[in-house]
Amino acid sequence: MFHRLNVVLLILLCSAFVFANQTAVQPDLTKLYPTLEEKENALRNAKIVKAKKLGTGITNPLKLTLQDGDTEFYAVFKNVDVRKTGLTKLKSSTEMDFKDSWQFDVAAYELDKLLGLNMVPPTVARKYDGEMGMLQWWVENAMTEGDRKEKGLSPPDADAWSQNLYKVRVFDNLVYNIDRNLGNLLITPDWKVWMIDHSRCFKNQDKLKSDSDLARFSLSFVNALKKLDEAKVRERCGKYLSAMEIRSMLKRRDAIVQLYEKRHLEMGDTILYP
Repeated sequence: MFHRLNVVLLILLCSAFVFANQTAVQPDLTKLYPTLEEKENALRNAKIVKAKKLGTGITNPLKLTLQDGDTEFYAVFKNVDVRKTGLTKLKSSTEMDFKDSWQFDVAAYELDKLLGLNMVPPTVARKYDGEMGMLQWWVENAMTEGDRKEKGLSPPDADAWSQNLYKVRVFDNLVYNIDRNLGNLLITPDWKVWMIDHSRCFKNQDKLKSDSDLARFSLSFVNALKKLDEAKVRERCGKYLSAMEIRSMLKRRDAIVQLYEKRHLEMGDTILYP
């Protein structure tokens, strides 16, 4: 009996030791990769050791496990690149000259950086399994906006929450996003909002997609839009966007700024937030 008891105690002790070690080695990625540049370098250079289908989204993305020295982290890989002329019938709409490309995900991230938003996770171009695509930093411990609504969760700061959503609406009009939905807005435990899935953006449209959504404006965002330089956009996004796609985006930028100035003149500072 004593022998059996000793065996049980040994198993429990070993289990506790293994659990403690597993807990200890969980990496704090915010400390290991504190800057966007460090995250981008890790995405480009870390070894890909595992892949599995996410099972969400219509572009069949993969969740990859990457190894950087002793550190493992996750990223999303997408290699869709579909471009069709004429009419394409989608699940809820019909689109002219439909485009769905991983290159737009990279362009959206580069544009997010130029604007100083920090609302699109770091995204780079990288080849996996012989296919070129985009690799995007995995947002840890996040729920979707659909999850939030289903659980009936309310943000602790309603004003900050609504301000973030207005930034999303401005950005979606800027990039002409035809696929914003409850599954591609992510929310972390600190209630930060992340925008993902921009492969169906950057249509060759000069007009805004839904200007009625733009009722309030971030002053810092508007100022960043005004300073958006065509040469810099070409430098950062020219690999992923055509000249026409860049010109169309800048015309939408102009339309957003004009709409802001019109509504500011009519309603004053009530439409503004930092």
